[in-house]
Amino acid sequence: MRASLRQIQYVLAVYEAGSIAKASRERHISQSSILAAIALAEQDLGARIFDRRKGRGVVLTAMGERYLAAARRLLSAEREFRDSLLLSGTAHGPLRIGCFEPFGPIMMIDVLSRLRERIGFFEITLLETDQVSLKRALDRGEIDVAVIYDLGPDFDCTIEYIGRAPPHAMVHVGSPLARLEAISLAQLCSEPIALLSLPLTTTYLMTLFDYVAQKPLIGFRSSHYETVIRAVSSGFGGTVLNVWPANPLPTEANTRRLRLTDDLPAPNIVTADHYGDQKPPNLVEFITELKAHVALGYRNLAPAQGAG
Repeated sequence: MRASLRQIQYVLAVYEAGSIAKASRERHISQSSILAAIALAEQDLGARIFDRRKGRGVVLTAMGERYLAAARRLLSAEREFRDSLLLSGTAHGPLRIGCFEPFGPIMMIDVLSRLRERIGFFEITLLETDQVSLKRALDRGEIDVAVIYDLGPDFDCTIEYIGRAPPHAMVHVGSPLARLEAISLAQLCSEPIALLSLPLTTTYLMTLFDYVAQKPLIGFRSSHYETVIRAVSSGFGGTVLNVWPANPLPTEANTRRLRLTDDLPAPNIVTADHYGDQKPPNLVEFITELKAHVALGYRNLAPAQGAG
């Protein structure tokens, strides 16, 4: 197509004005520019668009009607594209977030609720899945950012540190362990373990037991974080988790979180994106809110940690 979007707009202006001279006056465009635009448009179409009649302005040809109908659709799409870009450059543009599945119920809704309270409404899409799938979604451009642990696949993009996630235990309130402030993994192994069995997660959790030379009795497995918590709540045994939420989850009834006294490796929560130092404004605000939320949850765990 040789005619530019601006020249297509000139052609449409002639039709709306009814003559080249009137379009020139109303739009402050030279008649020569309008004539050049019509000539290019007619070359693109391969037919005349206007029947120019002296003293009567212009009349659309049948092919001209088709051309202008298509031109209106094109210009409408261009306006939508431009408006979408302008919105994306503000704090109110849409944001597509991918997160390691357990992070959804643990913190994402709290973080996003606080963010909406602070900056106002914006469209949110949340993809909750395993880290391998998140890497694939990020590389395909299906999400703007991934919230993950610094474990597993290499995310070849911008990584930003959010916070540390030390392992801790959860037990049923009826367990003798629930009366303690902190326990060891050896003590936790005195009852069956409900295991979160997501890719990479199982390997990491079982490695923790290797650190203290313990072999746990796995009594329950699930790939869903909240299901594991419900299992603990129902007396299936204890479990090991990493993120200590800023606010207790509704599914935590009849459970208690306990510090672990063992010196265990702790993963970091990070974000991964392809924006580098040119992140959209609402992504910058999201990362800021996420850091504050994770720090709050860690403070809930930290005061007693020194005593352990």
